Amino acid sequence: MSVLVGSIVAAGVPSVLAQQKSSLIPTPKTVTAAEAADLAKFDNQLIELPAVKVVHADTAQVFMFGDKNGRQTHVLIPAPAIDAANVGDVVAVTGIVRRYSVKDFERDYRWYKESDYPDVHTGDWVIVATSVQTPEGTQLVPGGTVSSIPPKK
Repeated sequence: MSVLVGSIVAAGVPSVLAQQKSSLIPTPKTVTAAEAADLAKFDNQLIELPAVKVVHADTAQVFMFGDKNGRQTHVLIPAPAIDAANVGDVVAVTGIVRRYSVKDFERDYRWYKESDYPDVHTGDWVIVATSVQTPEGTQLVPGGTVSSIPPKK
């Protein structure tokens, strides 16, 4: 009888634990596209933009959103991207805000190769995507390539 009771209690533990949200997983700060025009104030933070319009797509690894004739922001997708965002798509983006530096990115990201990001320049503010979801529901960021915890400075 005690073995049966222990099994029932143990079986209930995972469901209770699954319902509790981990404090180790950061919650992204929701930001509008207008607020994202000044990314410096979100340095090294995990942010979420629920709907941004792609205005330029360089490669499967890089696209931009923002004012077509004004300030635009690069979103870097870890290589290899699952698919590419297309100009005109409205996508949901979650990622870490960083100032782009080849040296720092080579140190912090195993997937990073400078040749995959030719139109991004040292000093640019970028979002390193942990998730990019297309209108069709396609996830562009390969699983397990980027932690949602910002690198230590």
